[in-house]
Amino acid sequence: MPRPPRIAFVTYAMHCGGMEAFLLRLGRYLREQGCEVEVLTTIEPGEWFRRWDELHIRAEHVAGAQSPGFLVPPVHSLRVAARLRQGNYDVILLNHARHAQASLARLSDEVVVIPILHNDAEEIYRVGCGNQDAWNVAVAVSPKVAMTARGRTGDRPVLEVLSGVDIPNHALWQQRSALRGRVELTFIGRLDHAQKGVLWIPDIYQACLDRGIDAGLTIVGEGPDSPALHQRLSDYGLSGRTRSLKGLTTEGIYQLLLSAHILLMPSQYEGLPIALLESQACGCVPVVSRLPGITDAAVDEGRTGMLVPVGDVPAFAEAVALLYHDPARWSQMSSAAHARASQRFSVEAMGGSYLQLIDDTMNGRYPLPRSRRYQRPLDLSVFSWRDFLPRRLRRLGRHGRALLASLAEDGRAPAGQ
Repeated sequence: MPRPPRIAFVTYAMHCGGMEAFLLRLGRYLREQGCEVEVLTTIEPGEWFRRWDELHIRAEHVAGAQSPGFLVPPVHSLRVAARLRQGNYDVILLNHARHAQASLARLSDEVVVIPILHNDAEEIYRVGCGNQDAWNVAVAVSPKVAMTARGRTGDRPVLEVLSGVDIPNHALWQQRSALRGRVELTFIGRLDHAQKGVLWIPDIYQACLDRGIDAGLTIVGEGPDSPALHQRLSDYGLSGRTRSLKGLTTEGIYQLLLSAHILLMPSQYEGLPIALLESQACGCVPVVSRLPGITDAAVDEGRTGMLVPVGDVPAFAEAVALLYHDPARWSQMSSAAHARASQRFSVEAMGGSYLQLIDDTMNGRYPLPRSRRYQRPLDLSVFSWRDFLPRRLRRLGRHGRALLASLAEDGRAPAGQ
């Protein structure tokens, strides 16, 4: 009997987020199927790093990315490649791991490499589609991400595999809170307006209250726009009506979603939002930005959730009002969302697809276009010029961009704010 494959999950960090939740679930599934799974982080461990201990999966951080100096990207890339060779892995799944992506040519041709693209963002495509001849096949988590990646990779294979989430068991599902009078709204995600549109959340909440809706709001997450978000809530006089949480485990998130009625997700871009899939699994009806090939791939409009134009605060409030004034419709959509997630977005469906892909690739279905031995040892195109700056200068640049974004958003604030 052949030995089980040794699989490495490589990512930049294990922060609290959707990609990390994806990795934990896929790692658990593959381990349960007999695979030998290890995890490597290449920039920093992250606050969820020790969650691998709970799954009895070995995790290791490859230190060195935070060292000072302009040569850190190539030097650390070689360090990461050496660690990957040492691991004797059969399969390497890359998750926005630029140092590993840059140094793939230093691996043997027998090692299967699969980059996974988790978001519809330029940085993700630059890394995940980079060093094209050195990986076997790429995976995109939604139709839009797959289409964009294929446009950047020529004839290199890019497959679409939708992410999966845990489905509440029957006992938990029976405890789901019905919509009777007061509606509980929630937002779950990184507090980053550029991606998640979080500075629209107070506007949406106030617009709901202005329509006479009896609503509560819970915000879960951390991020660079947390101060601006809470200032805007304070400006509206909503701080006392809003609950803010952070650092919740997956179990805590599910308890919240089973008691909430509507998920607000005014995102400006996504890959395939894990919180959106989790909300449907828990029957928390999503009211989300219409992102073609992304949110409309997860939400069956009018049946399992509602899609709204990006940044259209009145339309978000109207969608909430429609559900608030028609509890029977909300109940139908809640049940339909739960059923669709169970059928299409389960961990088992996702894990089975990855297991089949791993088996196909190990059996030669997606060969390299040319041997890694004849490729350049490092492909530094996966890095931007900022990656070569000292860490202190990068931080100053991020703070400056955040300030400019905040000032620009303040300029679009509602009259009287």
